[in-house]
Amino acid sequence: MTLSEKNTITECINKIKGAKSIKIGRAADLVWIAMKGIDGKDYALHMQTFFRFCNIEEVLITDMDKYQPISPMTETENFNWDVKGNNLFDKWCDDFNKNFSDNIVIKSIEINNFGDLKIKFSNSITLDVFVDTTSNDECWRFFVWHGKERHLVITGRGIQCREDNVSE
Repeated sequence: MTLSEKNTITECINKIKGAKSIKIGRAADLVWIAMKGIDGKDYALHMQTFFRFCNIEEVLITDMDKYQPISPMTETENFNWDVKGNNLFDKWCDDFNKNFSDNIVIKSIEINNFGDLKIKFSNSITLDVFVDTTSNDECWRFFVWHGKERHLVITGRGIQCREDNVSE
């Protein structure tokens, strides 16, 4: 990734520094984070790549937990991860959204030379989002929810700006 690309990503993603009303969920294997920026706009981060939420002491949840049943007693051959509320990730999101959503703020954001993203929240939780491919496949996307602005799309090859708006 070039310095120019890194600066573009940093400039764009810094719009959510100080963001509040943070909600986390998923649609199939796409994980989304919705938040209210200090400018009053609604922003979204979509991830289709490896990520993890951690606190100071432990890993709290990862991308792979979407595929883990809530109960270890569940037979994995009969486990349907895509049923809402059926997996560890969905349970964690429900708990996060109920207990933390309105009480936390995005404190800082970092981008490394590979396009990996680190978001630090005010409650000592950190989100690490990793570029996990060398192809042009999309890893993560940042955009104004229902906005007309171009989407910032990060792939294994760098930035791709797309004008297709996601409507949920």
